[in-house]
Amino acid sequence: MATLVLTVVGGIVGGPVGAAIGAALGQQVDAAVFKPKGREGPRLADLKVQASTYGQQIPQLFGTMRVAGSVIWATDLIERRTKSGGGKGRPSVTEYSYAVSLAVALSSRPIRAIRRIWADGNLLRGSSGTFQERCIFRWHDGSEDQAVDPLIASAVGPGSASAFRGLAYAVFEELELAAFGNRIPSLTFEVEADAGGVDAGLVGDALLGEAGRCAGEWPVAGYAASGDRARDALAPLFEVDGTRLVSGPDGWRLAPVESGADALALADFRAVARSEATQDLVERQRAPLAALPGSIRLRHYEPERDYQLGQQASQVAGGGAREERIDLPAVLPAASARALAGRLAAAASDGRETLVWDADLAALALPVGGKLAIGDGSIWRVAARHVRADRLSLELKRHQPVPVADWPAAPGVPVRPPDWPDATGIVRLFDLPNLEVPPAATARLLVAAAGSNDGWRGADCWFVPGPDAEPVPLGTVRPALALGELAEPLAAASEFLFDAVNALTVTMVNPSTMLDSVDDAALLAGANRAMIGDELLQFGAAEPTAPTTWRLSRLLRRRAGSGGMEGHAAGTPFVLLNDNAGLLLPESAARAAESGAARLQWARRGDMTFADMAVPAGGSARRPLSPVHGRTAADGAGGILLSWRRRSRVDPGWRDEVDLPLGEAREVWRITLAPPVAGVAAWSSTASSLAIAAETVAILPPGTVAEVRQLGDFGLSLPLRIPLV
Repeated sequence: MATLVLTVVGGIVGGPVGAAIGAALGQQVDAAVFKPKGREGPRLADLKVQASTYGQQIPQLFGTMRVAGSVIWATDLIERRTKSGGGKGRPSVTEYSYAVSLAVALSSRPIRAIRRIWADGNLLRGSSGTFQERCIFRWHDGSEDQAVDPLIASAVGPGSASAFRGLAYAVFEELELAAFGNRIPSLTFEVEADAGGVDAGLVGDALLGEAGRCAGEWPVAGYAASGDRARDALAPLFEVDGTRLVSGPDGWRLAPVESGADALALADFRAVARSEATQDLVERQRAPLAALPGSIRLRHYEPERDYQLGQQASQVAGGGAREERIDLPAVLPAASARALAGRLAAAASDGRETLVWDADLAALALPVGGKLAIGDGSIWRVAARHVRADRLSLELKRHQPVPVADWPAAPGVPVRPPDWPDATGIVRLFDLPNLEVPPAATARLLVAAAGSNDGWRGADCWFVPGPDAEPVPLGTVRPALALGELAEPLAAASEFLFDAVNALTVTMVNPSTMLDSVDDAALLAGANRAMIGDELLQFGAAEPTAPTTWRLSRLLRRRAGSGGMEGHAAGTPFVLLNDNAGLLLPESAARAAESGAARLQWARRGDMTFADMAVPAGGSARRPLSPVHGRTAADGAGGILLSWRRRSRVDPGWRDEVDLPLGEAREVWRITLAPPVAGVAAWSSTASSLAIAAETVAILPPGTVAEVRQLGDFGLSLPLRIPLV
């Protein structure tokens, strides 16, 4: 634009010559305004942000680093649909889940291993190597002979797939995205490129491709080298290490100023041996103290905080108000970074004073970058030398030795997700009694699960109706609040409302499980409901007796007409019902389980190892409640009159002086003798009573008990036992 405008203006003012001058000026203006921005190496934060931009630099990693990398290949989102429900006038529910396959470039230098992986800041893969979400994971070390990844080859074709030789990258195959809002999460990787720590010498030799050319002094746990040139990649590390270019008989090399031989004497490098004279000093310059920074702030990666950004600062003695910030893309512990910041602050005045010293040609043997002692005993660095005729002038920089000291420092409070070891998961099935109104028409089968630590994130479950049937996905069961088993046998319930005689001792799967005690008001309102085998009970007092063992007392037993008449053996499963972590089998699965051949398959989330267990036929929720308050009375003629009070599935609670609805299509009772008596058949009654004739009573052996069961729409209730003789 400026070229066109100035060409026209120049032509109007000065003719052809003016037009040429205007065009030249316009070209310079356009070049200054529209020139492309210079490319810079990545800053500290760039290593923590995942990108997929063309031209994005991929650093060369040294030591152990945490990097985000660049997405170099990915598929479209893989959509899966799961349809559940429907039937009997109810709408079906279709749920969608998504997965993705992608490859992430990590280092343009070969690596040794990939350790932990974070997704959106949370651990996707812990130090145990187990993934928290289901996927297939591979990685390639970046060697020059690595093969093409099979997934990429199958997607784009073997002839079009790149092996990305010389580039270390990781591949996720069908990574589940439900936990990340059905989007690709921000991934960061802990990458080990070298077995131990590194220094400026190792990094410099690797980038320059010549062993022994560089030397380093300050060790770092990891370093990310990036830039258009080796100079750009090495500059941050060499700056903090005090590395200078040093000449010598074997050529040029890079080495810290503090390292190497002692200072050489200038008097030893003269054609005629003599000491330095004042007239040899040509020029002296000294920068003011205000030109020095007031403080040095070093930013780095903190290994104790999962490689989060950390910073350490140190004050410069006599410095000005300016703060100098140094971004070092390296991994340093807090104490090492604090010591390095203190060293940089102490060395801030190094080179503040400059001398130009006159010497003869024999001083050409002095190494540039080396240390030099002049007549007054002061130490200087040879910064440059200039030859004019037979004379040589040396540019010297004041060298101030920096003592290496330990500065105590703390990394700060780490903010990290817990890295749990692999947990052992347990899944249990419970046949629940009816706990709803109206009464259930199908069995209520509860799937409960727990892991041996808080890192266990649940299990994915499938229902298999029969031996040759296709598995039906049920979803994910989350860890229960409390799942365990009886540590000691539990006797049968007492006849009273509160069982103050017995107590149960349970061992929990997860040691961090906590149980609470409640008062009687909360207990009668439904608190602390739990299943022990087929019995629903409640407990009022919970007392820990060991890290994983609890003693539960003040019990309400056989709630909602559940089992437990004979007590329970040690090892009987226990689960607390006061949370919604359990997975209730849908009605269709509960009906299919009535055959007795159904099975439940489950796998820990993120795992491909399946386990299965038999699904009970169930029926507790459909079973009528057993009658209560059985009584016997003599009829005056040698016979016995039995009576009892019924209970209803419609309302399992107890209300005095209220005749609850039956909840079944008809009222029928079945009465049998235990043990059976020859010649006496079972009775059937349509009322809550039964008269046994005298001739029958006469043949009953001692200890005979009448068992009264209600005949419901779906089966018989548990018995009420009434002693007869």
